Amino acid sequence: MIKQRGITLIGAIFVLIIVSLLGQYLITIAGVQHKTSLLALQTARAYQAANASLEWGSFYVINNSICPASSPTSFSAIAGFTTTLTCTNLGNYEEDGTFRNVFLLHALSQHGNYGSTNYVSRTLEVVVHAP
Repeated sequence: MIKQRGITLIGAIFVLIIVSLLGQYLITIAGVQHKTSLLALQTARAYQAANASLEWGSFYVINNSICPASSPTSFSAIAGFTTTLTCTNLGNYEEDGTFRNVFLLHALSQHGNYGSTNYVSRTLEVVVHAP
């Protein structure tokens, strides 16, 4: 009889290669999942920053009946985000003898630089009827 030696070694090396490729795949998937979760959280923060800007602008417009000359560009509770608020007076109308002004508020919130992997932004708009 001829003894075959080394066939078990080839099988063991094959199994080790398959297990290492599977491990590498799982590590890659875990990294992608972590990055996706982080971007989802940053997107929610961008929404809140834009919403805070809109609420500030709405308060200003309702109390003063004019567009603000300037607005906050960041909020301390949501660090790292820059906000831009634009206001447009759409005109006025009369309702029961009272004239009301209509304003369009547009808020943009950004984090990071455009084109980078950690860039997120949100844009929100609201129409405000002020006395």
